[in-house]
Amino acid sequence: MPSILLAFAVLVTAYASTFVYRFTRGWIDGRKTGFPLVLLPLDPNWLPWMIVSVPWRKWLQKNLPRSIYQRVVLSIYGWEFWEKTAPYDELAAPQGDRKNFLLVSCGRLELWTCDSAIVAEVLSRPKDFNQLDIGNFILNKFGDNILTTDGDRWARHRKVVAGVINERISKSVFDETVVQARGLLDQIQTDSNGTSAIETNKAFDWAKKITMQVLSGAGMGTQLPWNNEGHEKPAPGFKQTYSQSVTHVISNIAGPLLLPQWFLLNYPSWAPGYSVLKPLGIAIEEFPIHTDRLLQDERRRAREEGGSSKSNILSQLLEASDSSEKQSAKSAPLSDRELRGDLFIFTAAGFDTTANTISYAFVLLARYPKWQDWLFEEVDDILPNDPNEELDYIATFPRATRTLAFMLEVLRLFTPLNHIAKQAQTPQPLHTPGKTYWLPANTTMYINVVPLHRDPAVWRGLNLPEGETSAKDDELHFRPNRWTNPSGSAQVLYQPAKGTYVPWSAGPRVCPGQKMGQVEFVAVFLTILRTHRIDAVALGEESKQVMNKRLDARMEKSHSLLTLQMEDIYDVKGEDDGLKLRISRRK
Repeated sequence: MPSILLAFAVLVTAYASTFVYRFTRGWIDGRKTGFPLVLLPLDPNWLPWMIVSVPWRKWLQKNLPRSIYQRVVLSIYGWEFWEKTAPYDELAAPQGDRKNFLLVSCGRLELWTCDSAIVAEVLSRPKDFNQLDIGNFILNKFGDNILTTDGDRWARHRKVVAGVINERISKSVFDETVVQARGLLDQIQTDSNGTSAIETNKAFDWAKKITMQVLSGAGMGTQLPWNNEGHEKPAPGFKQTYSQSVTHVISNIAGPLLLPQWFLLNYPSWAPGYSVLKPLGIAIEEFPIHTDRLLQDERRRAREEGGSSKSNILSQLLEASDSSEKQSAKSAPLSDRELRGDLFIFTAAGFDTTANTISYAFVLLARYPKWQDWLFEEVDDILPNDPNEELDYIATFPRATRTLAFMLEVLRLFTPLNHIAKQAQTPQPLHTPGKTYWLPANTTMYINVVPLHRDPAVWRGLNLPEGETSAKDDELHFRPNRWTNPSGSAQVLYQPAKGTYVPWSAGPRVCPGQKMGQVEFVAVFLTILRTHRIDAVALGEESKQVMNKRLDARMEKSHSLLTLQMEDIYDVKGEDDGLKLRISRRK
């Protein structure tokens, strides 16, 4: 028995010593970089800690002294949105730098930056700063794709995808979004029993439904009517529809998706989480089969129709991949697995990001009626007087500058990705005005988007109308007209300097779906605000001031899954759950 205890003690000591070694090594290497150091004697990427830290965060915040919590929270996923600029103010600024710090832990060195000069340089050097391994592991679930590849492999994907995202697709997205948004308005009219208004906690689920059905129509070429419940059924041999499998995968991408498929498929019905994990196992199994079937059906249709392509992403992706083979023998077409991977990325980004952005926009319209009135002025100016007249993408979208400014401001304060993660596999220099830093090999870089988008040097007082004075914390306020340049400017909308605004990333690896997201968002709000307005619903005798504070708190009560989203607003069951909004016909 003593020998067993001794062996166990030796193993524990050896395991613990690896943490001590990594912490010491990180501290030595970190001192050479020139960045402020924040010391944290635990590994943020230790799996047990990653699992328990997020649900424990509020308890830790309540019970730990601030001097300890301010360091521990830096190891908890999603801290950027909750803490905002506090770590830079409290830990980095006393060391002489308000925009950077190097987290020295028992894991990899982590550089957390909101310095626009460093951000611009990192995003312009994709060969030196690669995609993060753990992110690639998750997003490669269904095949290599444009987000997870580097070097020549990425160039192949980029060449094909660049041929897909064109004005033909943008028009298709716009038209399909208008159809779905009108379906939403028809449902509101039905649910209101002929009255002019409805109070509902389903608006956010409707936002998800719009994005899913736009994805189905403009993405996969399968147009669905708004009221399709009960009409769409699994194909023979399947347990889930394509839409159902997509929803399960995207909803669980940040955690359960990492679990082995055999575990998910055999998860016992009596165990907690069965209603989530078992359907996810089925979705992981069926999603690639659904996608392969869609690819095969599109190839067959193209052959039967003489090779013509349709105005949807699936058709355009196949055409672009096939044409790359004809253009160059060295430019091999994407394999079916790679096509499946790129379709998954389009699905994940197009569904989750846009749905959550629309949801924040709904609440912001209710919170700030004056900005909704500001949008009404544009809607009434650029849209036909007859509400039944069709909207034309080419004539309408370029003129919807206020609506696009509204989106840009939503994304500034509620950016879908709180950080952009990169890794330097070899030692790399970083240049800022007046100083050069050196990062050791295997350093993880996190571009912290939250404080970057709140930099007073960039955003405070930007494009204030004549006669108005800037609030001392203007950069923290929601003000969409900061994006509209004065009349006579060369650009109608403000163009941020490189490295200062990155909701779609930037540089060579900027999000290829940026224009699609903008088109869908603009089409949603042009359609809704053309005839309706969105207001908050007071709770009892709640004053306007108290109601506004509640809405602010609701938006701050957010967490990151695949992207940032408000808590407890989707899939609500009770009539009094979630967040109610009033949607009424404009007078």
